[in-house]
Amino acid sequence: MVHVLKIFILIMLSSVFACAPVNTNVAQEHKQSDVHYKLALAHLQGGNPTQALKELLIAVKQDPQNGSVQVTLAQTYQRKKAYSLAEKHYLIALDLSDNDPRYQNNLASLYLDMEKWDKAIHYFDQASKNLLFVNAHVAVAGKAYACLKKMDYPAALEFSTEAIKIAPRYASAYFLKSQVYSAMGSVNQEKFYLQRTIEIAPQFLRARYQLAELLIDENSFDDAAAQLRTILEFSPTSELGYKAKGLLKSITDS
Repeated sequence: MVHVLKIFILIMLSSVFACAPVNTNVAQEHKQSDVHYKLALAHLQGGNPTQALKELLIAVKQDPQNGSVQVTLAQTYQRKKAYSLAEKHYLIALDLSDNDPRYQNNLASLYLDMEKWDKAIHYFDQASKNLLFVNAHVAVAGKAYACLKKMDYPAALEFSTEAIKIAPRYASAYFLKSQVYSAMGSVNQEKFYLQRTIEIAPQFLRARYQLAELLIDENSFDDAAAQLRTILEFSPTSELGYKAKGLLKSITDS
């Protein structure tokens, strides 16, 4: 009986030790995945998405069930305009996270890049209605932008207004509303919302440039020049800065 008991104990111990290397290997792979993931984040911060992609492909192979790795891989593919691959990994991340509204918002932004306006609206809508999503105003503004691209101007105005109600200091919603009015040919309303954008965010240079163009159309050259000089003060060597310099020269030389 004692001999049988010893054999039973040995079998049980061997089973325990047989399992241990498997768990250790999994933990080690997850740890290595985290190293590659953090390297990828550093490369993305440094503006090197290609090197980040290399690290993320290793990380996701070692830990495919990690939603953070999947969504960062999706974002990196999106930056490199590999939209189908980005969509694939966003959907995996959504599944792993039980529909995290942040990932829904990210997927919706991808669909904007892909010009799939209805899909973008769908995922922005899901994100905005999640009570745990802290950036609901961003998702609502996303819906407004997609509606603008669809030329559904009443819906675009409705959603941009809703975004402003949620976050009254969210300058992008005012700028978006100016774009809707521009598309509708309502110059006075466009001008009003451009001015509101600048009041809230003085460094919103696109709004300043478009306001300058409207002011030139009104022959308000001094006011237009003031807007263009502000752009040059903030960002003289940017693409918009060069445009502002050229436009300023054209109105001061004439």
